[in-house]
Amino acid sequence: MKFNSILKLTTAVIAASSVNAYESLKSKAGNFRIGVATSSNKFNNAGYSQAMANFNYMVAENACKMVGIQPQQGKYDFSQCDAHYNKAKELGMAFRGHCLVWHSMPPSWFENLKGDALKNAMVDHINKTLKYYEGKIDSWDVVNEAIDDSSNGPQWKMRPSFLYQNIPDFVDLAFKTARAASSTTKLFYNDYNTEGIYGKSEAVFNFVKDMKSRNIPIDGVGLQYHVSTQSFPQYEKINDLIGRYCQLGLEVHITEMDVKSGGNASGQAKVYSEALKACLSNSCCKAFLVWGVGDNDSWLGANEAGLLFDSNYQPKAAYNALIETLGGGVPAGNTNSAPVINNTPSNDAPANNNQGANFDQGNQGGNPWGGNQGGNPWDQGNQGGNPWGGNQGGNPWGGNQGGNPWDQGNQGGNPWGGNQGGNPWGGNQGGNPWDQGNQGGNPWGQWAAPPSNSAVASPDANNGNCAGPWAQCGGQGFNGPTCCQQGSCKKINEYYSQCQ
Repeated sequence: MKFNSILKLTTAVIAASSVNAYESLKSKAGNFRIGVATSSNKFNNAGYSQAMANFNYMVAENACKMVGIQPQQGKYDFSQCDAHYNKAKELGMAFRGHCLVWHSMPPSWFENLKGDALKNAMVDHINKTLKYYEGKIDSWDVVNEAIDDSSNGPQWKMRPSFLYQNIPDFVDLAFKTARAASSTTKLFYNDYNTEGIYGKSEAVFNFVKDMKSRNIPIDGVGLQYHVSTQSFPQYEKINDLIGRYCQLGLEVHITEMDVKSGGNASGQAKVYSEALKACLSNSCCKAFLVWGVGDNDSWLGANEAGLLFDSNYQPKAAYNALIETLGGGVPAGNTNSAPVINNTPSNDAPANNNQGANFDQGNQGGNPWGGNQGGNPWDQGNQGGNPWGGNQGGNPWGGNQGGNPWDQGNQGGNPWGGNQGGNPWGGNQGGNPWDQGNQGGNPWGQWAAPPSNSAVASPDANNGNCAGPWAQCGGQGFNGPTCCQQGSCKKINEYYSQCQ
């Protein structure tokens, strides 16, 4: 007994001494928000909780999405989102809302609605969610990933999705509804491949600029920032891009950062550091979040080592690089002004109806890192039957979710995915039968063709007859292309194969 007591005491002392073994990010951040995406199933893990407590800002990976809040139509359950929000408050952290409208991973009832029924359901969800969290969550991603991967430069294309096909102006409508529901919440548009590497970066910038020009009530932009040590934006490029958003009067958050290491820890540290430096160099960039706590929690999989903490929740070189960057403070010469929330709802009929949606993942405009780029669609970890949970045996949503068959890039004929080939909701369907003409007093008005500077992506605009790099090419229930434009189709699990 005596030996056991000594052993327990020694273990406790070692554990306690490790708590303050390194500086916390929040101790260096001041009023700047340095954040992390979390999963409530890990809150009881001591290492996870200790690492999580180093941040001052939290976002739930999936619990605050529609599938978490309204799994059945009209039956709102905020308990999972509340669990994350309450943990953030317990730790003295601010909380970010993600996300109100996203075509990917919808509850089945929502995806199966048509026309006005879908429109009304979307409006109701935005209203009820924002009113429930009024005064609690000050920033929300209103729409997630509406721009097609093939968009390039001044011309943006809207991802063909069930949302776009039923509600061509769903982005405008979502933001107007959100502003009417809450005059104080900051309203964000969030997307990937927006960091300055691909043409989509400019397309998203022009898309948002167009929204501003039409007085759509948008307050900020989320740059997801899923990159690798082999392909990442140079400091000058991302610094310039953020600065241009500042000039539009928008707030910028880096929302979902991870960096595939490729075994290059120092290179990974540099990529993280330069991203944070660019954010700090622009006064409108108010937050910097990483998409997961430890490497084993990442949608990338532990082997990619994409986060700030390793799988044992020990800080890595990338973490120390952010500590050093924060320690340097805001660089001199920071003259970009902070944004002002547009509190005036716009009643103008939307002139731009080319609003579709996009996945968070897959081969995203030639993205070399592939996989699910908006973050894991289901919170990870062994959740003992938790429906949002990680390693769940044969559960297709569980474990390493880069292989999730329902959340991968350009999926050919996959009814849930990306470029939808023969999907009845996909492609430019000419006159949308659910949203045309003067609809007998319909307050949302008539469908209009997209303006000349935008387009709707055709069903096979990205894949052709074969899947692109890092896209899904097989798996149980998959109906898309099984050949690859580059490389070969590698089986990841029974539900998912990927072009590599």
